[in-house]
Amino acid sequence: MELLVTRHDTEDGAAREQRLPGSVFQLGRGSQCEIHLPDARVALTHARLTLGASGATIEAVEQRFVHNDREVSGAQLAAGDTLEIGPYFLKVDVASSGAVLAIAVRLSSRVSTRASSNALFRVLTRAPRLSKRRLSYLAFFGTLLVTLLAPIASDLLDRQQLPLAEPLAAGAVQAWNPGELLRSHLTFAHECRACHKVAFQRVPDTACNACHSSVREHVASSKMAGSTAFTLSETRCAQCHRDHKGKLAEAHSDQLCAQCHARIEEAASRAVVQKVSDFGKDHPQFRLWRVGPRDPQGHLAERSNLKFNHTLHLDPGGVRDPNSRRRTVLACGDCHEAEDGGARIAPVSMERHCSSCHALTFEPQVTKRQVPHAALDEVERSLREFYARLVIGDVPAGATPPRDLPRLRPGVAPSPEERREAMRIADERARRAVRELVQTRAVCSTCHYVERKGQGERTSWTIAPVALTSAWMPAANFRHDKHAAQTCITCHDVRASRRAEDVAMPDIARCRQCHAGAQGAPGKVASECAACHRFHGGTNTWH
Repeated sequence: MELLVTRHDTEDGAAREQRLPGSVFQLGRGSQCEIHLPDARVALTHARLTLGASGATIEAVEQRFVHNDREVSGAQLAAGDTLEIGPYFLKVDVASSGAVLAIAVRLSSRVSTRASSNALFRVLTRAPRLSKRRLSYLAFFGTLLVTLLAPIASDLLDRQQLPLAEPLAAGAVQAWNPGELLRSHLTFAHECRACHKVAFQRVPDTACNACHSSVREHVASSKMAGSTAFTLSETRCAQCHRDHKGKLAEAHSDQLCAQCHARIEEAASRAVVQKVSDFGKDHPQFRLWRVGPRDPQGHLAERSNLKFNHTLHLDPGGVRDPNSRRRTVLACGDCHEAEDGGARIAPVSMERHCSSCHALTFEPQVTKRQVPHAALDEVERSLREFYARLVIGDVPAGATPPRDLPRLRPGVAPSPEERREAMRIADERARRAVRELVQTRAVCSTCHYVERKGQGERTSWTIAPVALTSAWMPAANFRHDKHAAQTCITCHDVRASRRAEDVAMPDIARCRQCHAGAQGAPGKVASECAACHRFHGGTNTWH
């Protein structure tokens, strides 16, 4: 089928014929329409013309049209019919030369010629001359002006000569803010230049080190080798510590840690740690600090040079109080007190935790005074001072001098010979009191290992130095206050321990009962590497 279109609406007024093959034709302002009617009063696809065996029909698509002086939405076409679409007049003619239908298109005589001569009217009514491409360019450059040039106006303009540039640009910059800063960075939330030193450049490490000057390396560069060492030294702070993620955002470290630690022998050939990729999968057994060789039974042992019986002190029936003769039931918290807000356990102190039951009295019939819990030299010095005062008559309050102790007459100034004799007597009584403490009454040897050297006047005693472990895993971030819901014996069961050498630290299997790997598990806590380990745990300053 074929449609013959004769147009009389050209600028030179000459008729122009056009043959359009097909059976369906669109009429409208859009460039896709076969019968193009370029006027703003015509819809993009105004109507659709269909040629069929029963004749030609036309139907409205976006707007109605006028058929034979009647506004309709569709009509059957015949020779002599007229159509009005916007300012255009279409007349159906008798088909010829093989065409099924012929249509003549001209401007309608109903359009005022005086209005058409008005320049403003022609601008308003003619078809738009801006293409989609030109409109997109305008939109792009307009957006660029508002979102790019305005925020950097304070960097491009002279702030001293244009004082309004800074506040105007500051407000525009906040439109670029991708999110809330970390809680520790909120003090300069509106000072972008505190970190972003140069526009359109990444935050340099020098900006981070300006505040975090004490940050340590992950591991000394001398212990690293290969491409991993180069990658680690070139890693920027912001690659791990991404800001604008909220007040409590943290670095997700498992993937970063596993990049090296899953093949630690390649990353650091001299590393003492074993390879690991996830706590719940292949984390090695814990390594405890300052633990000596295993005992004959194969158990770990702490060489603290102390004697202590947990079973005796945790007796459910209580421990006999030497003062009241009653029995007191002790709990773990009576000796192991929390410090640092509950995060750590303070070291056990003789004065605070033991002296109420283990008194260091040396002559109960003479005085209630106790010797200091110190080295034997200091103990003997304090005893010598005490007995010297008794000999010369300067009796301390609450003391009753023994009958066998020679004393000078009160109120009489001693001669040099009398002073020397007094000091000799004080030295002798001090050595006798020390022997009572370490040998006869076995006060010191209750908790300490005491070694005797020499005989007679040359006898001396040595107490083994105490080496208690205050931090079993110093490289791990463990907080007792986070585990307050558990009792002490849940992880440190010492109820059957009768030796101070017993190590009551839990193994990894005990921790895995509550802690899973990074992915988590039903009924367990998801635990990433950073939950227990510090990345910046080296000895040298970063970079």
